[in-house]
Amino acid sequence: MTVRAAFDELCKKLEASGVESPGYEVRLMFEEFFGMTRFRMNEERDRQLSQKEKSCLSAAAERRCKGEPLQYILGKWDFMDRKYFVGHGVLIPRDDTEVCVRTCLDDLRKRTSPKVLELCAGTGIIAVTLAKQVPGCTVTAVEKEKAAFEYLEKNIAYHKADNVRAFSGDIFLCCNEFEDMSFDALVSNPPYIETNVVPTLQREVQFEPETALDGGSDGLDFYRCIARKWSKKLRSGGSITLEIGESQAKAVTDLLLENGFRDVVTVKDIQELDRVIYGTKA
Repeated sequence: MTVRAAFDELCKKLEASGVESPGYEVRLMFEEFFGMTRFRMNEERDRQLSQKEKSCLSAAAERRCKGEPLQYILGKWDFMDRKYFVGHGVLIPRDDTEVCVRTCLDDLRKRTSPKVLELCAGTGIIAVTLAKQVPGCTVTAVEKEKAAFEYLEKNIAYHKADNVRAFSGDIFLCCNEFEDMSFDALVSNPPYIETNVVPTLQREVQFEPETALDGGSDGLDFYRCIARKWSKKLRSGGSITLEIGESQAKAVTDLLLENGFRDVVTVKDIQELDRVIYGTKA
């Protein structure tokens, strides 16, 4: 089977299984598995694939047709011009989180050697991006789940983000292990989907860990914990940056105002949906 024939066959399989952009996904498979850019694929379109190459593509197509996310199959995914290792047990990086990161970056660049606390760190995309773009900062990234923590450590090492420290802990339980008023900024993209909504999410999302999605009956469990328990870890004048669900702006804003924050604002994403809450500790 030639490169072109394999490409066409995989596209048809993925399309038949309900994948929305089969051509895009198959190109990413060729690039990640074989290092073949779009140009090189065209150059080698008549080359016969080896048995190993065919087996690799066949296994990937089978997994994808069953609904497994492409990111897990590739084993890596891009976020803000860096690749991160991803796989089962960790939330997949999403473009929406860029709004959260950029909002936090705007704040950190106004500070001298800021100390940052990230809660529910997952893959570490937030911690690593902040650490690389603001080299003078130090980031403590807290993550509870074992599988996600392994990816966090792996991504920190891969990007040589020596100013990030991974801390294994449950944010509902480990707050007292950190000194009060010891951080200049707190950032988090916590689980925020309502419990009864999680089972209705698209099939790809069902492969992601429920612990990274489920925010409790009203989606606000983690925000309550952060506002009530973790706000004391910020110095006066410290910032908080939280990614939110599109209908949660008022509820999260109220929580912050009730727990010693001021100048709380909502930041919208590219679709003009509420995506981030930012505020300052009084």
